[in-house]
Amino acid sequence: MRKKDILCNFSESPDIVFAHSMKKLSGKTDEYSALITFLHGCKDKFVEHNGKRIQWAGTDYKMLMYLPVSEKWCLSAYYSPDDELNFWYFDISRRNFIDEHGMPCIDDVFLDLVITPNGEKVTLDEDELQEAFDKGIVSKEDVDDAYAVHDLIKNSQWSNVDFLSEACKKLLKLYLT
Repeated sequence: MRKKDILCNFSESPDIVFAHSMKKLSGKTDEYSALITFLHGCKDKFVEHNGKRIQWAGTDYKMLMYLPVSEKWCLSAYYSPDDELNFWYFDISRRNFIDEHGMPCIDDVFLDLVITPNGEKVTLDEDELQEAFDKGIVSKEDVDDAYAVHDLIKNSQWSNVDFLSEACKKLLKLYLT
């Protein structure tokens, strides 16, 4: 299990330069959002998918995060400098919580789900989840729960491209006003 704050510990990485704004969603007791803008000097970062390198960080790239404390997932939307969506990324967690410093966090269980703008769903890091289980970092119950949450997301409105697009547009408006 690894604790990740809503800023994904970017502040600990010397090659990622960013600015951020975090908000507790108005009228909601347990939902948080953050907009992270990668600044000049941020090294380019990529993910590999189907033989393609997709950039997710670099100068003027953005990441929008949504964390509902009552759920077992955190959503990140990655945007290019021209505000084109690259992909949505769901971190699956054992739990979401507010830490002793008031920072929204997750207990990450390694399994992730990516949804592309064309609606393709890609499961990531099953090998990391298995390795964590083999090392006793996560339990069988954690593994089963991670796949249950994964499948719930995959079969819900959260995997619908139109729904995701609208949800992220609403969240982005919070930072433009």
